[in-house]
Amino acid sequence: MEENQTEQAQEQVSEPTFPKEEVSFPSVGSPQKQGGAKTLLIVGILILVGILGFVIYKSASSSNEEITVEPTPFENLATPSGEESATPTATPAADREEVSIQIQNGTGIAGEAAYLQTQLAALGYKDIKVGNASSQNATATEVTFAKSLDASIVSEITQKLKSIYTEVKTTTSSSTTTFDVVIITGLKKGATPKPSATPAATSTPKATVSPTPTSTP
Repeated sequence: MEENQTEQAQEQVSEPTFPKEEVSFPSVGSPQKQGGAKTLLIVGILILVGILGFVIYKSASSSNEEITVEPTPFENLATPSGEESATPTATPAADREEVSIQIQNGTGIAGEAAYLQTQLAALGYKDIKVGNASSQNATATEVTFAKSLDASIVSEITQKLKSIYTEVKTTTSSSTTTFDVVIITGLKKGATPKPSATPAATSTPKATVSPTPTSTP
């Protein structure tokens, strides 16, 4: 009996018992699945960013192309038919040179006809004759235009006379005359009439006494 007890005691000493511990190992499958999903998400985001960048680049390129388009020069545009030019056509100088003008000084002030001659010559009129009117006390300027004269010439000369003289009277003659325009000058703006000459006073003749005849004896 003692030997059996001794053997049992040795067996208990030689073979110690340890508490069983459950060891758990990490699962490998789950992390791999999560990592793959993240990779796909990142790749999808990168693709979207690339597409958006391409669209923005194309839009910017199209805008630049529209801005850099050169406009068609105005000189190449044809004038629409039936529309008149806004710029008035000036009277050709040749027309002025063909107009014959006579200027008569009607004020009695020396140099009036010659002054008007220089003013009209500056406009391009060349055929101008000067002289004196029959009356030398005119105050208003009188101008007679031939009926066949161009309206632009009539308007131009009339406006020039109105800028110089106090009063301008215009008439149109249908009869054929030597000159296309006849002007009798009046007073210029700011001028005064020429004073009329005062006749000299005549002295009263003295009475003479005739001698009394003597009778002949």
